[in-house]
Amino acid sequence: MRNDRRVRLPVGLILFGAVVAVVTATVVVFAVMHLLTFPHLMEIAGARPFDTRFGGYDRAEAVALLKALGPVGRSEYLGVQLALDTAFPPLYTVSLSLALAEVLGRAGLGRAAAFVLAFAVVAPTAALDLAENAAIAEMLRRPPDAVGADLVAAASLRTVAKWGAAGGGLAVAALAALLALRRSRRNHAP
Repeated sequence: MRNDRRVRLPVGLILFGAVVAVVTATVVVFAVMHLLTFPHLMEIAGARPFDTRFGGYDRAEAVALLKALGPVGRSEYLGVQLALDTAFPPLYTVSLSLALAEVLGRAGLGRAAAFVLAFAVVAPTAALDLAENAAIAEMLRRPPDAVGADLVAAASLRTVAKWGAAGGGLAVAALAALLALRRSRRNHAP
């Protein structure tokens, strides 16, 4: 008979470790983008990058930014910033879906419904973010004067839609938090 001394970790501990890893990666990628790459691109161009323009942009603004970035700035935007921003949406989808599912559960939704609703709220923002990144990448690959109005309009629409979806997600989260607080107070009332 063989003596098996392998340590068996509980599934819950493994899942907790995975959640901590994803949330940590989300925070690190967010911090690098917002503390390093975006400020660096703004320093080069003297203007905000496409991704941060809540109200969108037109062709003249896009061409001006692309020219101000120059070849080096466009290369850094394409290579560094968009690489980070391609990793970010899947990370925040998991992190924010788990957080929102917890709040929705505390608001009274069942576990499965909370996870489905949370994912349905967060995933559109991530999908729009990835679509926005693809359009921005296409603009960055072209010489500034070769960037057409249709491409800019598509990229800008995706940027505005991304921020709109994010705002909708924040509204759902705020409502869920209020409902959870109300439920908690009701359950702990004297």
